[in-house]
Amino acid sequence: MLRNYLKVAVRSLFKNKVYAFTNIFGLTIGLAAFGLISLYIFDEWRVDRFHEKGNRIYRVLTNTRVKGESGVNSTVGRPLAQKIEAEVPEVDKVVPVRTTNLAITYNNQYFYEKQLFAGEHFLNVFSFPLLEGDPQTALREPYSLVLTQSTAWKYFGGKSALGKVLMLGDTLPFTVTGVLAEPQPSHMDFQVLLSLSTFYATGGDRTPWFTWDETCYVLLPENASPAAAESKISALSMRYNGQEYRNNGYEVTHTLEAVPDIYLHSEAGGLNRATGSARQLQLLGIIGLFILLLACSNFINLTTAHQGERAKEVGIRKTIGAAYYAVVGQFIGESLLLALLSGILALIIVVLMLPLLNDITEKTITVALLRQPVALLVILGFLLFTGVVAGWYPALVLARFRPVDTLKGRLSTTATGTWLRQGLVVFQFSVSLVLIISTLVVSRQLKYMQNQTLGFDKERVLAIELRKTPRRDFIENYESIKQQANALPNVQTVTGTAALPGQSGWEGQLVWVEGRPQDQAVTLEVITVDHDYAKTLGLNIRHGRDYSTAFSTDATSGVLLNETACRAFGWKPEEAVGKKLSTAGLEGGQVIGVLADYHQHGLQEKIKPVLTFIAPYAFRYMALRLGSGDVPASVAQVEQFWKSRFPGYPFEYRFLDEDFDRQYKAEQRLARIFSIFAGLAILIACLGLFGLATFTAERRTKEIGIRKVLGASVPSLISMLSFDFLKLVLVAILVASPIAWYAMSRWLEDFAYRIDMPWWVFVVSGIGALLIAFVTISFQSIKAAFMNPVTSLRAE
Repeated sequence: MLRNYLKVAVRSLFKNKVYAFTNIFGLTIGLAAFGLISLYIFDEWRVDRFHEKGNRIYRVLTNTRVKGESGVNSTVGRPLAQKIEAEVPEVDKVVPVRTTNLAITYNNQYFYEKQLFAGEHFLNVFSFPLLEGDPQTALREPYSLVLTQSTAWKYFGGKSALGKVLMLGDTLPFTVTGVLAEPQPSHMDFQVLLSLSTFYATGGDRTPWFTWDETCYVLLPENASPAAAESKISALSMRYNGQEYRNNGYEVTHTLEAVPDIYLHSEAGGLNRATGSARQLQLLGIIGLFILLLACSNFINLTTAHQGERAKEVGIRKTIGAAYYAVVGQFIGESLLLALLSGILALIIVVLMLPLLNDITEKTITVALLRQPVALLVILGFLLFTGVVAGWYPALVLARFRPVDTLKGRLSTTATGTWLRQGLVVFQFSVSLVLIISTLVVSRQLKYMQNQTLGFDKERVLAIELRKTPRRDFIENYESIKQQANALPNVQTVTGTAALPGQSGWEGQLVWVEGRPQDQAVTLEVITVDHDYAKTLGLNIRHGRDYSTAFSTDATSGVLLNETACRAFGWKPEEAVGKKLSTAGLEGGQVIGVLADYHQHGLQEKIKPVLTFIAPYAFRYMALRLGSGDVPASVAQVEQFWKSRFPGYPFEYRFLDEDFDRQYKAEQRLARIFSIFAGLAILIACLGLFGLATFTAERRTKEIGIRKVLGASVPSLISMLSFDFLKLVLVAILVASPIAWYAMSRWLEDFAYRIDMPWWVFVVSGIGALLIAFVTISFQSIKAAFMNPVTSLRAE
């Protein structure tokens, strides 16, 4: 019986080649698109889901309230970890972690691996398995170091790394006490783990509470209450350091955050890796599901449209005794066969398209992910889901035919079937139009942000990262290094800074103004600079003056504020010059000038108050403004100078305009995703429309012949055949426009600086959809209209 059903299914496909091609190709595209999106979602979801004790590991967050404003920070004061360990019995183990970036010296070369200082229980709490070494002791003693497998191979080849010594920071010999298997995706990114005891053994101070620079993780015992542990941890900072916090206007509490939730759901971000977005994954999942539903809609549409061709077959089967459920099973089986064929083709497309997916998402998703049991079950499940969803309605419709009607040819298309097909066409084009409109809006917003006046000149500014230089040498010889760089051909000006536009300075720094109580400090973003910062970046001095070497006090107390900072202090910008203030690293500062507001960060957020003062010891970047000469040649000259000045150290640079635009990666990625899937949605919708147009033209062959004999013109026949479909596209435009307007209005709310919703995108999208639909339909319409009426009348 099954063999017979399979033969019937295969014969039916070969008999109706257009129908078969449209269904298989549409399902293949839908499944491939859904598969690629699912791979990305799964890769994002699995971050930090591999820890064996993951349901008991929490990160301690610092919650602040100052001047009625709330904030959250992923780091805590240094003493907190010890206090939790000593006073909170609901906690099993405590793991403090610090980021660091020490140079590793090896074979007279300097290397900068991703590093973390980690508490001794790190390897017992997190599931980063050791290939060599003991997890109980690997991070206990000072000057202990654990490498990932690939990093150990980099330095020692295939030899055992245990006991080997690496020199860090030129003077610190570390002994390798462990080798890790390559870490699975996590919110923390590292290649080297250093024992945290080293930090304190080399002079790190454990006492300051207000230097929130450690991340603290806690492991709770089995069946412990996170709420009970949180309530005790929350009060510790104010209990031991409440006076200092209150003197500065702060109220500090702590909450616990489950580690598996950090990557996708945390407001505080990751440890040293950019986090994902659950909201974006939900959006992508919805898009992928709709693409799949579009393909299923095609199947339902075309199968029900061709129901008359299978009616006699059903009638004969039921007459000779086929049960209702046997007929249903046959057609669902055929649907599953189509889904299987499409699934195999889709899998091939997914493998071929993985490089494109990785390029768009900046990931390294591999085919190996598809071989995981979970992935295989998901693939099989969705093939079954697609086959059943696509085939159940046509199967029920065909199985309900009465044998006597079908055999006598009294079968007619029902109003319900017609409405269903029309509704599915509207659904397909509505989804396509929403994606097209969204693509245009996202692209317009992205273009607006990239072309907006930023308040500084980002062109031809070469930025060199300083973390990969000998720190002490650079600081002690900064002025001579700057002069030598400034003397290079085509270099106009040079500056040093802690943060260029597009980078964060010291955010949330307290600033005290002379004459105000201590608890009325204002939080600003503080950026350390040198004398030529404003000149190099093209910042405008609105009031007062710029830094100048003619005033020796500028280097010790001179301050530049932006206009927003002046308003944060309650000053008019023109009245700020001469005011005195203090902040961390600057006692007795005095405002010498006011900068015109500029965008230190992207246009997603409003301009923040910014304060700058001169402090070479905190520089993270050196920026060189190049002239209009040969830029590649200028970069080569700078590189040659840098390598001769710092032999053995890598030269890494980027241009400020490219670096600043990296803040819009999420929007660029979204625009590409929308454009790709809008194109796929239109393709699938047009495939279905083409199949329906073909079927309609075939069914109305005799009608067309009669009309031509009675004098109907070719244009009138084309209009008649096309109008029924184009009016469905018009309905889709009316349905899609308000949905797209609402969705994009909500999306634009996330931007402090945004475009007004452009009305023309709805018009362009609608006209485009009508033209695409007309071109799709017109091939069959024109073919039918030009057919010889004699041939048409003999068609039946």
